[in-house]
Amino acid sequence: MQKKDAMPIQNSDISRIEFRQEQRLAKVIINHSDRKNAITKSMREDLISTYKKWVAEPEIYAITIEAQEPTIFSSGADLVEIHEAYLQSKADAVALFRQEYETMWSIECYTKPLITMINGAVMGGGVGLIQFGTHIVAGENFSWSMPEVKMGLFPDIGITYLLAKMPSNIGLYLALTGRSITRQDGLYLGLLEHCIDSQHFEQIQSQLAQADPIDPLLDNLHRSSNANQSIEKSEVAQKAALIEQIFSHPTIETILEALKAQDDEHESWAKEVIADLQSAAPISLKVTLEAMKRAKNLKLEEALEQDYILAQHFLSANDFIGSIKARLFEKTTPVWMPATLEEVSESMVAGYFDENESEKLALPPRELGVDK
Repeated sequence: MQKKDAMPIQNSDISRIEFRQEQRLAKVIINHSDRKNAITKSMREDLISTYKKWVAEPEIYAITIEAQEPTIFSSGADLVEIHEAYLQSKADAVALFRQEYETMWSIECYTKPLITMINGAVMGGGVGLIQFGTHIVAGENFSWSMPEVKMGLFPDIGITYLLAKMPSNIGLYLALTGRSITRQDGLYLGLLEHCIDSQHFEQIQSQLAQADPIDPLLDNLHRSSNANQSIEKSEVAQKAALIEQIFSHPTIETILEALKAQDDEHESWAKEVIADLQSAAPISLKVTLEAMKRAKNLKLEEALEQDYILAQHFLSANDFIGSIKARLFEKTTPVWMPATLEEVSESMVAGYFDENESEKLALPPRELGVDK
C-alpha cells in the first residue's frame, strides 16, 4: 500500500484538539498547552462526534491519542471553565460534570481500539481519556495522579471503580493522598500493560497505519524493552504491605495515627503522606473514604452515577469552587469549610450521597455506547 501523508480531518476549539488520519490510523492530538492540556466542553463534544464518525468508517483500523506537548498529557477538566460556568449558575457547572461523565462512559463503550501514547503527566479527568480506552502505551516520563481531594473535590470520572479493585488498599492510598505514580507502579496495579519508551511511538503509529495487529505489536515492544521487569522498581509494590497495614484503618483519623506511629525506616515516607492528607479538604477526605467503600460493590456505570450525585453536592458546598478561586486566581491557599476532620460528622458525609433533589445521570446501555 502506498503511504499517504498525514491529513488533517478537523481542527477544533481553536486547535485545542486536532483530528488526523494516516491510512488506516486515525489520530487525536490534544493541543491546549496554555492550560496544561485541560479538556473543555467543546473539546469533549468534538471528540465524541468525531469518534461517532470514525466508528462507521471501515478503513479506520485504530485510533491513537497523544498530546502535542507531551510533558503534560492532560491536567483534566478545565477548572477555569467550571468556575466561569458556576458564576453563571450551578446548573451550568453541573452540566459540565454530566458531559464529562457521559464522555467517560462513551469511551468505555467504544468498539474500535483506542490507544493512548503518553509520555508525561496525566491527572484528574484526563485519566478518563486514557483509562477507559483499550490500550495505554506508557513512555519513560509517564505519571498518573488523581489529586482532587486537594482541590476540595473527590476522585471522580468513575475512577473509584478501578481504585477500589487495587491490591493492598493502594487505591485508597492514592485516592486520599492524590500522590503521583510512575509507569512501573501502573504496571504493578494493572492500570496499564505496556511500558514502551517514547522513541518507539512513531514506529507504533506507522505500523498501526498499516493495520498491523495491535496486541502483538505492543507486546513485542514491551518485552524487548525489558519493561516487564520494571515492576521491581515500583514504589507502591515495595510499600504494599505497609500501605495495606496503614490504610486498612476505618477512619481518616486512625489512618493519620498509624502514620504518625511510624518511627523506623518508613518515618520520612509517613511524614510526606501526612503532609498530603493535611493539605486536602477534610470533607473531601471523608467523602472519598466512603465513596471508596461503596465502590467495591459498584459497576463502572454505577460509580459514574454515584459521582454525579457527589459532584452536585460538592458544587453546593464551598470547598471546590472556593479552591479554584484561591489556587488559580488569587494564588493563595484554600480555606476549607469545615476546617478540621473533627468538624466533619457522619451525617454530613452521608448527606453527600443523598439522591433526593439531585439530578440523576442517565447513561445509555453499553451496547449503544458512542456508536449510535
